[in-house]
Amino acid sequence: MSFMTGLKESSLKAKDATERMAKQTKLKGEIMLAERNMTSIKKAFGEEIYGAMVASDRARTEALFNTTRQRIEALEAEVASKRAQIAALKTQGGPGEGSTTNSVGPPVGPPPGPPPSGPALPEGWKRAATPEGKEYFYHETTGETSWTPPQ
Repeated sequence: MSFMTGLKESSLKAKDATERMAKQTKLKGEIMLAERNMTSIKKAFGEEIYGAMVASDRARTEALFNTTRQRIEALEAEVASKRAQIAALKTQGGPGEGSTTNSVGPPVGPPPGPPPSGPALPEGWKRAATPEGKEYFYHETTGETSWTPPQ
Protein backbone atom coordinates (compact mmCIF):
# COMPACT_ATOMS: atom_id res chain seq x y z
CA MET A 1 0.00 0.00 0.00
CA SER A 2 1.43 3.37 -0.95
CA PHE A 3 1.70 6.27 1.44
CA MET A 4 -1.07 8.18 -0.40
CA THR A 5 -3.42 5.19 -0.34
CA GLY A 6 -2.83 4.77 3.39
CA LEU A 7 -3.39 8.47 3.99
CA LYS A 8 -6.63 8.39 2.00
CA GLU A 9 -7.85 5.34 3.91
CA SER A 10 -7.03 6.99 7.25
CA SER A 11 -8.90 10.08 6.17
CA LEU A 12 -11.96 8.00 5.21
CA LYS A 13 -11.87 6.21 8.59
CA ALA A 14 -11.70 9.52 10.43
CA LYS A 15 -14.55 10.95 8.35
CA ASP A 16 -16.69 7.87 8.99
CA ALA A 17 -16.00 7.97 12.74
CA THR A 18 -16.87 11.67 12.90
CA GLU A 19 -20.12 11.16 10.99
CA ARG A 20 -21.12 8.24 13.20
CA MET A 21 -20.37 10.27 16.35
CA ALA A 22 -22.44 13.21 15.04
CA LYS A 23 -25.37 10.88 14.30
CA GLN A 24 -25.10 9.34 17.77
CA THR A 25 -25.12 12.78 19.40
CA LYS A 26 -28.18 13.83 17.38
CA LEU A 27 -30.01 10.61 18.31
CA LYS A 28 -29.15 11.09 22.01
CA GLY A 29 -30.63 14.60 21.87
CA GLU A 30 -33.78 13.24 20.23
CA ILE A 31 -34.04 10.58 22.95
CA MET A 32 -33.78 13.24 25.66
CA LEU A 33 -36.52 15.26 23.96
CA ALA A 34 -38.79 12.20 23.67
CA GLU A 35 -38.21 11.35 27.34
CA ARG A 36 -39.10 14.92 28.34
CA ASN A 37 -42.24 14.66 26.20
CA MET A 38 -43.20 11.45 28.00
CA THR A 39 -42.78 13.18 31.37
CA SER A 40 -44.93 16.13 30.23
CA ILE A 41 -47.61 13.80 28.85
CA LYS A 42 -47.73 11.85 32.12
CA LYS A 43 -47.94 15.05 34.15
CA ALA A 44 -50.78 16.41 32.02
CA PHE A 45 -52.49 13.02 32.23
CA GLY A 46 -52.43 13.17 36.02
CA GLU A 47 -54.16 16.55 36.03
CA GLU A 48 -56.74 15.51 33.42
CA ILE A 49 -57.49 12.10 34.89
CA TYR A 50 -58.05 13.58 38.33
CA GLY A 51 -60.89 15.74 37.01
CA ALA A 52 -62.46 12.84 35.15
CA MET A 53 -62.24 10.59 38.20
CA VAL A 54 -63.68 13.22 40.56
CA ALA A 55 -66.58 13.60 38.12
CA SER A 56 -66.95 9.80 38.04
CA ASP A 57 -66.77 10.02 34.25
CA ARG A 58 -65.70 6.48 33.43
CA ALA A 59 -65.81 6.95 29.63
CA ARG A 60 -63.59 10.04 29.79
CA THR A 61 -61.25 8.32 32.24
CA GLU A 62 -60.84 5.33 29.91
CA ALA A 63 -60.41 7.54 26.85
CA LEU A 64 -57.76 9.64 28.60
CA PHE A 65 -55.92 6.54 29.73
CA ASN A 66 -56.00 4.86 26.31
CA THR A 67 -54.91 8.00 24.47
CA THR A 68 -52.08 8.63 26.93
CA ARG A 69 -50.97 4.99 26.85
CA GLN A 70 -50.79 5.04 23.04
CA ARG A 71 -48.80 8.28 23.01
CA ILE A 72 -46.37 6.95 25.63
CA GLU A 73 -45.96 3.61 23.83
CA ALA A 74 -45.23 5.40 20.56
CA LEU A 75 -42.57 7.55 22.26
CA GLU A 76 -41.11 4.49 23.99
CA ALA A 77 -40.92 2.74 20.62
CA GLU A 78 -39.23 5.80 19.13
CA VAL A 79 -36.69 5.84 21.97
CA ALA A 80 -36.02 2.10 21.56
CA SER A 81 -35.52 2.55 17.83
CA LYS A 82 -33.09 5.44 18.36
CA ARG A 83 -31.15 3.44 20.96
CA ALA A 84 -30.89 0.56 18.49
CA GLN A 85 -29.59 3.01 15.88
CA ILE A 86 -26.98 4.28 18.35
CA ALA A 87 -25.90 0.71 19.12
CA ALA A 88 -25.58 -0.02 15.40
CA LEU A 89 -23.48 3.12 14.88
CA LYS A 90 -21.20 2.08 17.75
CA THR A 91 -20.59 -1.36 16.25
CA GLN A 92 -19.67 -0.04 12.82
CA GLY A 93 -15.93 0.22 12.21
CA GLY A 94 -13.81 1.85 9.59
CA PRO A 95 -13.12 0.42 6.13
CA GLY A 96 -12.37 -3.27 6.30
CA GLU A 97 -13.94 -3.55 9.74
CA GLY A 98 -17.50 -4.36 8.75
CA SER A 99 -18.74 -0.84 8.12
CA THR A 100 -20.74 0.42 5.19
CA THR A 101 -17.79 2.34 3.77
CA ASN A 102 -15.47 1.05 1.12
CA SER A 103 -11.78 1.83 0.84
CA VAL A 104 -12.03 3.62 -2.47
CA GLY A 105 -15.03 5.94 -2.39
CA PRO A 106 -17.74 7.46 -0.23
CA PRO A 107 -19.89 5.48 2.25
CA VAL A 108 -22.15 2.89 0.67
CA GLY A 109 -25.75 3.25 1.80
CA PRO A 110 -28.87 1.22 1.25
CA PRO A 111 -30.15 0.88 -2.30
CA PRO A 112 -32.64 3.48 -3.54
CA GLY A 113 -36.34 2.95 -2.99
CA PRO A 114 -38.29 1.47 -0.09
CA PRO A 115 -37.12 -1.68 1.65
CA PRO A 116 -38.61 -4.83 0.16
CA SER A 117 -40.09 -6.21 3.38
CA GLY A 118 -43.85 -6.22 3.68
CA PRO A 119 -46.69 -4.47 1.92
CA ALA A 120 -47.07 -0.70 1.72
CA LEU A 121 -48.49 0.81 4.89
CA PRO A 122 -51.56 3.05 5.07
CA GLU A 123 -50.97 6.81 5.32
CA GLY A 124 -49.50 7.90 8.66
CA TRP A 125 -48.24 4.44 9.61
CA LYS A 126 -44.54 3.70 10.07
CA ARG A 127 -42.57 0.49 10.45
CA ALA A 128 -40.08 0.18 13.34
CA ALA A 129 -38.22 -2.51 15.26
CA THR A 130 -37.52 -3.20 18.91
CA PRO A 131 -33.87 -3.42 20.04
CA GLU A 132 -34.30 -7.19 19.74
CA GLY A 133 -35.27 -6.78 16.07
CA LYS A 134 -39.00 -7.55 16.39
CA GLU A 135 -40.96 -5.50 13.86
CA TYR A 136 -43.95 -3.39 14.94
CA PHE A 137 -46.04 -0.57 13.46
CA TYR A 138 -47.09 2.82 14.79
CA HIS A 139 -49.23 5.72 13.63
CA GLU A 140 -47.40 9.04 13.85
CA THR A 141 -50.48 11.15 14.58
CA THR A 142 -52.60 8.96 16.86
CA GLY A 143 -49.75 7.15 18.61
CA GLU A 144 -51.48 3.80 18.02
CA THR A 145 -49.13 0.80 17.91
CA SER A 146 -49.56 -2.71 16.56
CA TRP A 147 -47.54 -5.89 16.19
CA THR A 148 -49.43 -6.70 12.99
CA PRO A 149 -49.43 -4.57 9.81
CA PRO A 150 -52.40 -2.16 9.75
CA GLN A 151 -54.99 -2.67 7.02
